[in-house]
Order: sequence, then C-alpha cells, then structure tokens
Amino acid sequence: MGIILIRRSIFFLSLSLFFLACEDDAVVNSPTPSSGYLYVALQGMGDQVAVLNADDLSLEELVDVNFSNTLNQMEMPHYIVLDEVNGYWFLTTMGASSIGMFSLDTNEMIGDPLLLNDSPALFEIDVSTKTLYVSRMPNVDLTGGGMMMGSDSFLIDKINYDSNGMSLTQSYDTGHSSPHAISINESSDKIVTASLTHDYISKIDVLSGTVESVSLDTSINDSPSVEMNRLKPLEIVQKNGFAFITCMGGYSSTTEETLNGQVQMWDVASMTMLSSIEFEPNSNPWHIVHHPSQDILYVALSGYQDGNLGESKVVKLSYQNNELSADVESDQSGLTLLHGIEMSDDGQFVFTSSRSGGIYKFSSNNLELLASASFTYMQAPGGIAFKNASN
Repeated sequence: MGIILIRRSIFFLSLSLFFLACEDDAVVNSPTPSSGYLYVALQGMGDQVAVLNADDLSLEELVDVNFSNTLNQMEMPHYIVLDEVNGYWFLTTMGASSIGMFSLDTNEMIGDPLLLNDSPALFEIDVSTKTLYVSRMPNVDLTGGGMMMGSDSFLIDKINYDSNGMSLTQSYDTGHSSPHAISINESSDKIVTASLTHDYISKIDVLSGTVESVSLDTSINDSPSVEMNRLKPLEIVQKNGFAFITCMGGYSSTTEETLNGQVQMWDVASMTMLSSIEFEPNSNPWHIVHHPSQDILYVALSGYQDGNLGESKVVKLSYQNNELSADVESDQSGLTLLHGIEMSDDGQFVFTSSRSGGIYKFSSNNLELLASASFTYMQAPGGIAFKNASN
C-alpha cells in the first residue's frame, strides 16, 4: 500500500502532530551526481513527493502535488510508478481520489489529474502500450474520525496515457470489493489482484477481459461474497509464472483468531498456492519487491500499527522447487512502521520507507544498513520508486 494507512496508525499519527509541529522538513541539499534517484510519496498530512539521491539519500527536490481545488484539501500522496522508457512518473493520492502524471525530466505535472469514481491505491504499468492498471483503496476509516475514505468498488481501472495526459478506457470487474494488491506479469497480459477484505485473488486476462477468482484459503472461506478481513492480502508481485502475496494477518474479528503475517507463493497458470512462509502475528508484511535478475524477494515487515509491538524489519526470501525460504533479515534496531520497498536496477541495494519518517538503504546481499534519512512522522513516507540516473 500501499499501501494504506490503517485506522489505528493514522489515529496515532494525529495525536503526534502537535508535538511534531515545530520540526523542520528535511533540508534540500545542493544536487550532486547520483547513480539513481528515489521518488517517495509523503503520504501523511500533506501534499508532496520527495526526490532523493539514491547514493546517500540526500534530498534533491520536494515536488508539490495539487490535484484538488478544494480549500485545505490533503492530497495524501500514496503510490508511485515510473515509465523510464517514455519519461513519465505517476502518483495516486488518497485525499483527492486522483492520479497525476508528471515529467521525469522536470517533475512538472502533465495535463490535468485524472479523477476516478473510487479511491485509487496501487499501480501496475505496461510501458510498451502506455497503459496503467489501478487498484482500489478499501473502504476503511483512515483518519479515525468516522470518515470513510475508500470504497467498496470491485473494479480495476485501465488507463491509457500519452504526451497529452491520461484517459480511463476500461474497467475490469473482479467480483470482490477492495481489490488492493495488484501485479502484472512480464508479458503484460495477466493481472493478478487480491481483495484485502474478502481474501480472494483474481487473475485478469487484459486482452480478453476474462476474470478467474480463487479463495486464498478455501478451508475457511469458499464464498466470494463473504467479507472475511482475515488474511488481509496487501500487495502482489509476479515473476517467472509465480505470484507472491503479502498477507498482513493479525486479529480477525470474523473468525475471532489471531493469524501470523505471511507471504504466499502461487502458480499463476493454475491459480494454486504452492508455498507460504509465516512471521509473527504483529509482523504485518507490507510491500514486497522481486530482485531484477535472481529468484529473490524482499519484504518490509511493518510491525504493529502504532509502532509499539511486533517486528519491523526487512526480510530476504528466496524460492526454488516451488518452495519459499527465509534467508536473511535486517538486524537494525529502532525501525518502526516500515512501508514501501524498492530495489536499484542493478539489484545491489534495497530501499525502504517508514511511516514514522525514515528512509533506509540496505545492501541486498546481507541487509546491512548503509544509509538513512529522516522526515517527520507527519510526512509519513509511503510508496517508493527507483529511477536509474542513465534514463
């Protein structure tokens, strides 16, 4: 989620605003050459995207986001995806239910933001056809004030873009509300998504429009109409014919049990689960990224929603013979509320964001912490994307 800001986390954040009001934003340094750049959505109570030097995490630029004409509208930037082939980057926001398109050269917005009927969450992108696929924010009380900010939409939106801007061209009905997790395969013809609230995954053939859905756990729920809020699948990545799904777990009021957080491995062709690996009940597996050239995954474990309990670390997973295994985990103390995760194009570095304000750079080999940067808690860094300096 991006992913999403869960009710309890945002409520805790709002209590912190008074104490953080005197803190300064990160100081913009003079630009220096870099092997790459990070685009970070500051999804707290604000409207900015930070651009960082990926070498030392120094701040290069703060990009102001203004999708709405509503006075005092909090945009709450959420998730970012890049098109380095055609020179664009895209942003979803939670506050304005909109998508923005920006130039990678100037970071200026191109055309008008695209307002959607239902709150967007995550992206997938097909740069060859200039197509975005957009998932949905679940219908939850994100602020703790009784205001529902998401939707019960069943739809994945297909959006085309060019130098003039974006247009909504098609929507796919997954059959389940709140399809939040989303991924696209290497040939860009299969989308796999999952309903955060119903514990169902769906495979969409983007050419024919056909949709196939399967329960994440048929022993518990074999009805797509039942809202489970049990496994809580958050994000998916696809590679080599497999889909890897992070599931938050935790307490389920539906089944009155506490589940371990987990990562599931699925065969996309047959839509069957092959393997899973579990963490602690308060681990909250959040975003996940696949190594660009190896059969390796990296998962951000957020820890409990208020940052006080549970694991908060990065875990390196590998897979072979249809089996997941945990290889290395970060041992850096003091990490809380990890959220986004990304890799450099060469696979040497892993970057994570923290809703408590941190940005971290690790060695992908042993997850040694190499660099860090800090924003305020109220800026709440979320979605993160890597841009190669040569593009």
